Amino acid sequence: MMTPKMVAHFRRSVSFSNTASPPPPPSFSTTKIPGKRIHFRSTSLPTRSHPILFQLKYHLNQLKSQWASHTIPDQSIQVDRVSDALIRLRVILESLDDLLDLAPSRDSLRRHPDWVEKVLEDFLVMVDVYGTFQMQISTLKQCIITAQLATKRKDALKKVVCLKGLKKSGGEISKLMPFLQTIRLHPNDVTGSDQNVDLELVGVIKEVIEMIIIISEAVFSGIYESFETRKTSWMMGLKKAKREKGIKELENGIWSLRNYGDEDLNKKMMQSMEECIDGIESGSEKVFRSLINTRVSLLNVLTQ
Repeated sequence: MMTPKMVAHFRRSVSFSNTASPPPPPSFSTTKIPGKRIHFRSTSLPTRSHPILFQLKYHLNQLKSQWASHTIPDQSIQVDRVSDALIRLRVILESLDDLLDLAPSRDSLRRHPDWVEKVLEDFLVMVDVYGTFQMQISTLKQCIITAQLATKRKDALKKVVCLKGLKKSGGEISKLMPFLQTIRLHPNDVTGSDQNVDLELVGVIKEVIEMIIIISEAVFSGIYESFETRKTSWMMGLKKAKREKGIKELENGIWSLRNYGDEDLNKKMMQSMEECIDGIESGSEKVFRSLINTRVSLLNVLTQ
C-alpha cells in the first residue's frame, strides 16, 4: 500500500459528541454548542489531566470494560454493539491524532525515533488490513443483494451460490486476523527514558493499538463465525444453526437463506442482514480513514 502523503501542521480544536463522551474536567473552560458538540481548546502539556488525554483514556476504559477478552460473550452479539465499538475506535483515533498535533507530544516522541518507526509499521499493517476488509465487505454486500433477489424470485439454486459466496468472503476476512497478531509480536517498549510524560504518551499509544486489535478481531471473527459454525439451538421455536460469537443479524440472515417457510420473516431477516453489513461498512470505513490520518501524524512527528 502506498504511503499516505504528509500534511502540513496546523492547529485544530477538538470536538466530541455529547452522547459519547463524559463532561470535561471542571478546571478546563469549554465552548458548548447546544445539542451538538463540546469543543476543547488547549495547548498545554499532554499530562494526565489534559482534556484530549482525558477523553482518550475515557473511551479506552469504556472499550476495555466492554470488550476485554474475558467479557466478550460466548454467544452471538447484536450489530449495535459492534457499531458502537467502531464509533469509539474512530473517536479514540481522532483523539490520538489531536494529541499528536500538540507540540509537547511531538517533542516527546522525537526522543524515541526507533520506537515511532515501529509504531508506523504497526499502523501500516492496520491500514492494509482495513483496506482489504473494506473490499471484502463490499463483496458481502453484493452477495446479500443477490441473495435478496433470489429469495424474492424463490431461486433456490441462486441462494445456494450466495451462501457459498458469503462463506468464502467470511473466510477471507478471517485471514486478516493473523496480520493483526504480528503486531503483538513487535517489541514496543521505549528504553532510556526517565521522563514521565514520554512514558505516559507511549503507554497510551500502546493501549490504543491493543484496543484496535481487540475490536478488529472481534468484528472479523464475528462475521466469520456467523457464516461458519454449525451447532443446533432454538430460536423463535425454530431449529437453526448457532454461531458462537457471531453477529445476530448475520446469523438470522444466513438462517433465512436456508429456510423455505415464512416468506415475510425471511425478507425481514435479509433486510436486517443488509442493514447490519451497511453499518459495519460505514463504521469500519471511518476507522480506516482515521488510521491513515493517525499514521500521517506519526510520520509528521519524524519529518517536521
